[in-house]
Amino acid sequence: MSSEKPSQEQLTEFKEAFGLFDRTGGGTIPQSSLGTLLRALGQNPTEAEVSELTGDADQMDDTGISFEEFVKLAMRPGGFSSSNSEASFNEFVQAFQVFDREGNGFISAGELRYVLTSLGEALTDAEVDELLKGFPMDKHGNINYEQFVRTLIEA
Repeated sequence: MSSEKPSQEQLTEFKEAFGLFDRTGGGTIPQSSLGTLLRALGQNPTEAEVSELTGDADQMDDTGISFEEFVKLAMRPGGFSSSNSEASFNEFVQAFQVFDREGNGFISAGELRYVLTSLGEALTDAEVDELLKGFPMDKHGNINYEQFVRTLIEA
């Protein structure tokens, strides 16, 4: 979704989704809803990207984001990476390989917890508990990180 002008199909999808977030019917959405709306449309902006975008939106209009502004943001050059792409899968796996000391495709649940709660957009312990709930571990408490990433991306 990174071309300059949206297709008619994209515009229709954008209007439907935007309408769900336009709570007052005033033709704008709250800036706080931008990330959620973009994610609902299959995009995957980071919190930093959303903050950058809402900073840009602040300069455009402090009362909210209009549909026209939203379309410009959603269609921005470069777009947002989709978490479902094979490239994203490979990036995640490569990141976990750094912690795979034995090179066997496994990292300990403790190391995974540390990575998820300490690096990047850190998760809370409760969020990590939810992610790991029911995920299979080997007899040493290790997790196959390729399987872990694949499961998260497909969810």
